[in-house]
Amino acid sequence: MLHTRNLLTTLFSCLFSQALYAENSASETDYFQDFPVVLSASRLSQPLSEAPNAMSVIDRKMITASGFRSIPDLFKLVPGMYVSYYKGGQAIVSYHGSSDQYARRMQVLIDGRSVYMAPASTVDWANLPITIDDIERIEVIRGPAAASHGANSTQGVISITTRDAGAIHGRQLSLTRGAKGINDVAARFGHHGEQLDYRMTVAYSADNGYDNLTAPPNSLTLAQATAGGLLNNSNDSNQARMLNYRADYHPNGIDRFDIQFGFNRDVQTAGWTDSFGNPNHDLISNSNYAQLGWIRALDNSDEFSARYYHMGQQQSELFTVLTPATNTTQTSRDEIELQHTVHLTESNRLVYGGAWRRDQVAGQGYSPALFFIYGASPTYSSSLSTNEYRLFAHDEWRINQQLLLNTGAMLERDGLGHENLSPRVAVNYHLTPQHTLRMGASVAYRTPALAELHYRQLNPGVLLVPSQTITSPGLVPEKVLSREIGYLGEFSALATSLDLRVFSDQLGQGVYVGATKFENGYTAAYQGIEATIKHSMGDNSDLTANFAHELAHSNAAALTIGPGLLSTTDVQATSTPRNSASLLYSRRFSHDVSFSTAYYYQDALQAYMRNTVDHQSMQRRTDIRLAKVFNQGNGVKGEVALVLQNVFDMKYSEYVANNVFNRRSYVTLTLNW
Repeated sequence: MLHTRNLLTTLFSCLFSQALYAENSASETDYFQDFPVVLSASRLSQPLSEAPNAMSVIDRKMITASGFRSIPDLFKLVPGMYVSYYKGGQAIVSYHGSSDQYARRMQVLIDGRSVYMAPASTVDWANLPITIDDIERIEVIRGPAAASHGANSTQGVISITTRDAGAIHGRQLSLTRGAKGINDVAARFGHHGEQLDYRMTVAYSADNGYDNLTAPPNSLTLAQATAGGLLNNSNDSNQARMLNYRADYHPNGIDRFDIQFGFNRDVQTAGWTDSFGNPNHDLISNSNYAQLGWIRALDNSDEFSARYYHMGQQQSELFTVLTPATNTTQTSRDEIELQHTVHLTESNRLVYGGAWRRDQVAGQGYSPALFFIYGASPTYSSSLSTNEYRLFAHDEWRINQQLLLNTGAMLERDGLGHENLSPRVAVNYHLTPQHTLRMGASVAYRTPALAELHYRQLNPGVLLVPSQTITSPGLVPEKVLSREIGYLGEFSALATSLDLRVFSDQLGQGVYVGATKFENGYTAAYQGIEATIKHSMGDNSDLTANFAHELAHSNAAALTIGPGLLSTTDVQATSTPRNSASLLYSRRFSHDVSFSTAYYYQDALQAYMRNTVDHQSMQRRTDIRLAKVFNQGNGVKGEVALVLQNVFDMKYSEYVANNVFNRRSYVTLTLNW
């Protein structure tokens, strides 16, 4: 009882000691030093308590403690995020519950480079030319952020920052072996110099995906499972070979050049054993990127930056539909962005800039079955391109010591000729230096993907080869209106921080698959609460807990999805988990031994894809990581780590019910010299 009274007293004192706030009015840095500094929300460097959006930060320490080897899995540590798998190598990462397999409403950046690609405007997570160990930190904006990052940011933004060019000085070799055919090898080397830092990673990653099902999942009968195609996943492996390079050249005290390039070759098995138009076969992807950035430091802590990048991807598949058939697509993106950060006054900062982007898509296909069955041409091809232009600005005005106003907007002209203005406004009020309230509202748009505009109905295989002509005329961008109230608190006496968010998002003009084409007319609403609690138990132990409670509904049940056919379910309501949570605990027992464990929970839901066939049961999963550092002498140091996933073997199904996640394990050996 005494402990409870002391706890309440501490909380009350922290929240309402305004006099103490005035007395300790030292510097801005002193006020917010306990909150992590973020950049992606407004494009300004801000303490988390002054950002205009709710955000989650996954740092290097959390990445290591999680034990994950797949980048998408990291987002299980973000409240409200949905992470699942369509195939072993095809991840689905979305916000506000399950989406279709392409998850087109989440912007993903790697060092500022947008990696969602045409024609589906989706992220190919298996084909990213980085490994999980190349990542230094991830900032996740929970909620629309089109005012800073444009189209495809209607659900949020994942901003991945890779490790600095000078982070590795020497050589590193990492080997991972485990169940499900897990076989990873990575070699790294780097150098830290007076004017030039660089690092390079060469890696190979492979696994066999999910086990072949021999019994019906989710308590279905054998007849139900067979009719739903749930015993057909005998083709689910993935192999990736990659190289990435990053250099930082700083010839003087004011200029810095960032040089990056990389390649990736991914071979993943695709298709299904019982599918006529999409049988088992290999999907081969080759991707590359090159990026050049320049930052010049100006007077008064102002800054000017310029960035250019190019990305390319070629994918091909060969399969049999009566006779041999093939699809090939080539996509590329070029973008130039300029940005200027300026201090207008001591209490006002402004960042503004503009960008140009060009996307190109070409596709070819050959399938004689189209002629034999439908009388259609056995060959098809297309070549499309779009140009987009963006202007953006964000202003941070410190009205007084307690009140901060964030305002910003982005004006976009998309490849369809639409001009959209995405504004955002947020007010941050500091009750004390450690306790902040935030209220914000924003509008965001999503430009229809080329695959939606140029949809080809007869498209065997996996790859989407767009039609040369527009088959869904009249499509307009989706629109999202978002409102939120947030609270951030730092309870120093308890070594605990609390992040709360209450939100309401409305989607209008949503794009859906109609009777014969893609159409606007889908609407949805999402309301919920999210929480993150972080607790430090001294220098050697940390605890992070996340929770989300969300309600969703839509007009899906009233939409026409076929000639004279109405949908009968509210797919958004059934595909959004009511509750989800994660817990990550890490402890270093000594200088040599560390331990971490994580627990993940998700309510049962109905996956977006195939109605009742792909029911996802409740997820309750526990992971463990145990690691020991050793020193071999002669400058050789290393670590051996054991990871056990789903320790208690509480099996659950993924996005497609064929994919059942059971207990698995792997061991990683890392050497540094």
